[in-house]
Amino acid sequence: MTIGLSFIMGLVAASVSYFMLSLWWPVAIILGLAVWLAFGLFGLKMDSAFTLLSGAILVFCISLSVMITRSSEQLSGLQYADTVDETGTEFRYPVPLLGNAPSGERVYRSHGCAACHTQHVTHEGVEFDIKALASEKNHSAVKEAVNRFYQVTGNPASGGIALGLPIGEWETVALGVSVSDAAKARGFLSSAGASVDVQVRFNGEDLEKDNFSNPDGRGWGKRRSVARDYLFVERPMLGSVRIGPDLSNVGTRLNRSTLMRLLLDPKSIRRNSKMPQHRFLFDVVKESNEKGIITIRNKDEQVFYKPTKEAEALVDYLLSLKSANYPLEEAPVYQPFTSSLPKPEEAKKEMEEKTGDEGSDTK
Repeated sequence: MTIGLSFIMGLVAASVSYFMLSLWWPVAIILGLAVWLAFGLFGLKMDSAFTLLSGAILVFCISLSVMITRSSEQLSGLQYADTVDETGTEFRYPVPLLGNAPSGERVYRSHGCAACHTQHVTHEGVEFDIKALASEKNHSAVKEAVNRFYQVTGNPASGGIALGLPIGEWETVALGVSVSDAAKARGFLSSAGASVDVQVRFNGEDLEKDNFSNPDGRGWGKRRSVARDYLFVERPMLGSVRIGPDLSNVGTRLNRSTLMRLLLDPKSIRRNSKMPQHRFLFDVVKESNEKGIITIRNKDEQVFYKPTKEAEALVDYLLSLKSANYPLEEAPVYQPFTSSLPKPEEAKKEMEEKTGDEGSDTK
């Protein structure tokens, strides 16, 4: 094997290690040199084609082993994260399956639900919304910074900014801008002394519908799915085909009675549903006032169905699926500005106090 060919093998090994496996660059260089020297020496005594094939196999095996090792290290380092639920209550996430839900997970797997449903919400892009708060003292400087931002980025003025930047009120500077434009806006406004709020907004068909930023949203989750969501899942059922909707967040979309009826007779909930009936998860009973009995009308008669333990467990599992609903550091949930910013009156008071403190410091 020629020195040139062995050098190419080493270059490939180093490139794969650095660009694809994200290894530290000195490690990638050492690995590349090792492959170059090894195959350069062996190539003197071996057929070039055989050596080339051996080198390709070796590089593939090394890359695969490092990829698996790094993935395991990343996942093993995941821990609980603090987040908030719909009521604003803080709790540690993720929460292990409790009660009857683990049995329901086994029912979900055994009946092949993952063949038609996924459990991973994706997003297609990210946009940024920017608001600014100017005081009477820095109003002119902030207004000049806003105009400079519009000139540099070509973003049109909107809202109150177009009419004149108000004093002591949060006002929209830009909506749906890129990360680079958001960084420029934050830099211009901060240097002018304005308070700045930047909100991250993901878009994509899986996420919640928003008439302005995400009109085609299906409402399957408030954020994308990440590795932390599956921390306590032994065998994540991500799925690959979406004949039915994604179920990552189904526990927040549907209640128990609706899920039961979907299992029994999907077309009674959604006329065009492709989901098969799961009547084998129910027992036919005589007319009863017992709680949980579902009535289905067949022509001129009514049939009463009682959920089996399997059906109850499956629904408990589905109700526990709320992973794409809680904000995480690596997967934030878009919130309106008013949820994180003070009211105009409070903001004005805060700015007056800040201005007063600055004035007293200069005396």
